[in-house]
Amino acid sequence: MKIHIKESAVISMAALGFFAAVGISQSTTVSAKSRVKVTSNVKLRTDASSRNVTFTGKAALFNKASSLKSAKKKTTTVTLKDLARSNKSSQNVRAYRVARTNQGKVYYKVVTFDGKYRGWIYGGKSRSKFAGGLKTYQTFKQGTLTNDMANGTFQFANLGTANDNQTVTYKQPAWTQYKVGRQVTDSRSYANVNYKIDRAGTRTREGDQWVHIYAINNGNSGADGWILYSGLKSATNNNSPIADNAVRINLVDSATGASLTSVDYTKSGATKGATLGTNTNGVWQLASTDSSAIQSQIATALNRLGYTGFTLTQGQMAAIAQGTFGASVTISVVKPTINKAVRIVLTDPSGNVINYVDYTNNKAVNGQTLGTLDGSTWKLAATDASLFRLN
Repeated sequence: MKIHIKESAVISMAALGFFAAVGISQSTTVSAKSRVKVTSNVKLRTDASSRNVTFTGKAALFNKASSLKSAKKKTTTVTLKDLARSNKSSQNVRAYRVARTNQGKVYYKVVTFDGKYRGWIYGGKSRSKFAGGLKTYQTFKQGTLTNDMANGTFQFANLGTANDNQTVTYKQPAWTQYKVGRQVTDSRSYANVNYKIDRAGTRTREGDQWVHIYAINNGNSGADGWILYSGLKSATNNNSPIADNAVRINLVDSATGASLTSVDYTKSGATKGATLGTNTNGVWQLASTDSSAIQSQIATALNRLGYTGFTLTQGQMAAIAQGTFGASVTISVVKPTINKAVRIVLTDPSGNVINYVDYTNNKAVNGQTLGTLDGSTWKLAATDASLFRLN
């Protein structure tokens, strides 16, 4: 069928100009969206691990299928790209529902493992594989046992209830499967139980080494499960093993020489025997990302022991930079004596410490924040703001 439009009508439309054309385009778009309907919306029932996905950044997250009328964007592609690059397994993603429209488009409902992001995202035109804004993601990579793992006998190195990946065991390595949590919540009753290792692997995002343990005596099998390799100690020599991609940093008190604690800094892709830092013209340095992460990890560990406000010096960072993966390095630390003060650490763009300033307030209470939270904005009191100076 042919439709003929009179010349006068064409001229009249042209005379309306650009704005009329835009109005027509928008009207057409709205009309097209209004015709889109969901023809099916069902729960995904394939194996849970096959529904672990990550974002491609090609589509945003909406409250409903994006082609539906009144669909609203919940999360931008920029944020989804950041989540895809995250080094935290808690930001892994699970797809759990699938919908199809009368246009043949497929949309998946997804949620991050920590529950902070949830919504519908375009997934291509076939339910046989993830496409569009999603792709399949392997949250954990199975590895092989080293000789030490296969032949050793182990015990818990840390006893208690801490949910820190190295004190209790987990049904699966933490945050690698959606809503799969701890095997036991208290390891103290398993203090003297001997375990063997039968499986090992690394979490994809963190690159840290996990092992699956089982009790030699079946009567003690209640805690059989997954744990960080660094959370174990040898049942014969009382030393906890060091992962091949980790540098153990032993911390001792400079005044007494007493051992305080140790932290294992892991790095994805690192090989046993390689140095953590680099030597440039005789000077050992850490990459800015490493120095920042190590500083945070050590400060957290020492804070529990009363060594608050600890900051690595250039010399300490140089010593750590010379550490090798699969081995340990020891540094001495001084217990800070600051009281009713906030230490402000100054760093260069590479994260290296330049200096620090202790801002004191006699009316302060140790452990309280310097400022106050006003809605989502942190603010300083007028007296603090006026007296605050960087020397």
